[in-house]
Amino acid sequence: MLWGLRPVEPRAAYGLAVDLLRRQIHAGLLLPAEKLPAERQLSDRFGISRVTLREALRVLETDEYITVRRGAQGGAFVTDEDRLCELARRRMLRAPAKTMRVVEFLTVNQMAAARLACTRRGPAEMKRMREAVAMMHAARTAPHRKQAEALFLLALGDATQNPLLARAIEDGLAELFLPYDTPSTSKTGTVALGEFERLLAALNSEDVDEAEAAMADLHRLLWDAVRRMGKAAA
Repeated sequence: MLWGLRPVEPRAAYGLAVDLLRRQIHAGLLLPAEKLPAERQLSDRFGISRVTLREALRVLETDEYITVRRGAQGGAFVTDEDRLCELARRRMLRAPAKTMRVVEFLTVNQMAAARLACTRRGPAEMKRMREAVAMMHAARTAPHRKQAEALFLLALGDATQNPLLARAIEDGLAELFLPYDTPSTSKTGTVALGEFERLLAALNSEDVDEAEAAMADLHRLLWDAVRRMGKAAA
């Protein structure tokens, strides 16, 4: 007997491209006002026609995630920081409980990842995490800091050598679409940087307890930020 099956939802090819690009924006991997690759590159990467890609870009533009400019200097660009913050606030207002569930999901999976990565991480993952911490130090804006943190956490997931756990972290980051920190809360970024450095050191020395403690402190900061942003959005 088959259990837990759900009806298959038909998906147009352009819808998959919309989801992939939206996930990148939500996770902070694509920065505000960043220019997307050329249509030919994107269509080749997604394995879809340029006509299908243009339909995906049209949907994203309608939803205000991107702007499309014409002319020699044109192309598709991620929308600006203020608009992304507004989109994130609207999303939180529509489903505040969902945001909390996503944070719970990330907490469980990233705590597990911190434990496993201590003994399974390889040189390539450690290099990526060191580079991400260097990016955090160099970040002068909240979007750049968020991008660096996402890159660190994705590398942490890969360091577990468990593809399911790595995908869970990727999915959680894509679902957790929050407004960027404002200058008045930049102190949070400084504290978080210290915890990422602490976590990196623990992973390097294979100190499981310290890695768990650093990740727990990072998630306390995340919970505080989500509650603060939720109140601000309301």
